[in-house]
Amino acid sequence: MSPSWLSYEHAPPIWLPCGFFLAAMLWLAALAGLLAAGDMNVAARFHPQALAATHLLALGVLGNIMLGALLQLLAVLAGVPIARPRALMLGIFVPWQIGAGALVGGFFHGMDAVALQTGAGLLTLAAIVLLAHGLNGLWRSPARDASSRGMARALAGLGVAVGLGLCMVATLAGHVALPFTPLLSAHVIWAGIGWLLLLLIAISQTVVPMFLITPSYPRPIAWIAGALLPLLWLDSLQDGLPPFVGAALDGALWLAASGYAGLTLHLLGQSRRADDPARRQWGLAMLYLIVAALCAMASRYAPERQSLPLLAGLLWLGGLGLGVMLAMLGKIVPFLAWLHLKARKPPRGMLPSTHGFLPENAQARLGLTHAIWLACGAAWCLSPESLRLPFAAASAALGAHCLWLGGKIAHRYAQIGRQMDEHAAGPRQALNARRRR
Repeated sequence: MSPSWLSYEHAPPIWLPCGFFLAAMLWLAALAGLLAAGDMNVAARFHPQALAATHLLALGVLGNIMLGALLQLLAVLAGVPIARPRALMLGIFVPWQIGAGALVGGFFHGMDAVALQTGAGLLTLAAIVLLAHGLNGLWRSPARDASSRGMARALAGLGVAVGLGLCMVATLAGHVALPFTPLLSAHVIWAGIGWLLLLLIAISQTVVPMFLITPSYPRPIAWIAGALLPLLWLDSLQDGLPPFVGAALDGALWLAASGYAGLTLHLLGQSRRADDPARRQWGLAMLYLIVAALCAMASRYAPERQSLPLLAGLLWLGGLGLGVMLAMLGKIVPFLAWLHLKARKPPRGMLPSTHGFLPENAQARLGLTHAIWLACGAAWCLSPESLRLPFAAASAALGAHCLWLGGKIAHRYAQIGRQMDEHAAGPRQALNARRRR
């Protein structure tokens, strides 16, 4: 459960990653309010409210989970020290939340220029702080494992995605005159593949073998991870290339993404935890990846089917991204609680296993809630005018379920902490009584 190469002494305070995780669950609940308040009645990827929902999911929900997990793994996996956790919280967490809120609000209220520029600026500030901490730390770190290299690639992908997003907002505001359609296409693929997928590839090489007891990823995963960045650069330039070259690049990206999904499914089939709900969640997420990529490719050749891009985005962000993130949180948060209490050297028998913080049947119920949410979201993509409220209700239910489970873990953590304090106080009280006598 605890591989020897992980540097637990570098682990940040538990409130740092968990603060991001809590914010993500609150953003998920906020998605319900956005959907309920909206009036989107056509399937259109560029409808302001569709853009608002997309960025709420990508930045508020997934973004926070990814940032919290990344800060944790940079410390314990790559040995990147966090000397000033409060400064990181102030420099990343605060501007990310305000910036995401401003950006989502700007889209929701008809592309409000001031809100969009404010949001883009604050998100860029948070990204700069993260990149300075992560890339500088990885450069100095002696760690050269696949996950550490993968996190560096993902951070580079995030930097490009944020830069392209900033250029788009500046273009919309009239500050610069850049070709908008190529910028938009590049922003989507760099955010979805260069940031999200590359980070998942990096993290999965550690958490899948560690928590699901599988063999390590085989060598082809390194070829896939190494090929994605060059393919993304070429795909970003395909507007100036012949159509058959663009089609070949799309096919290469789909093969690379599907190759990662296939390797992961192969490893999951060899897991020694065959009944673990997280294994099923990971497996479903890999299937969502393949279907999402197919929908994205099909949308290029059937532009009249406006629901296809919406469905591709939902399956990529909500199926692949959120599915994997919830599976990881069900393992990582209990493990963090266990790890921080273990560092206090509790008496034998007082500290339960990680399942004592979140049992597997609770993880299974969360997976079912997520599957229902995704089905409601897919139905909304196909018929947004009539199925908006069921998707809003499912979003509220999923957000509430996650918050409830997080509260149970926090209560159990605090309960065990009090028991440890009482046990430590017992001998001291006895000693003080003897001294008074």
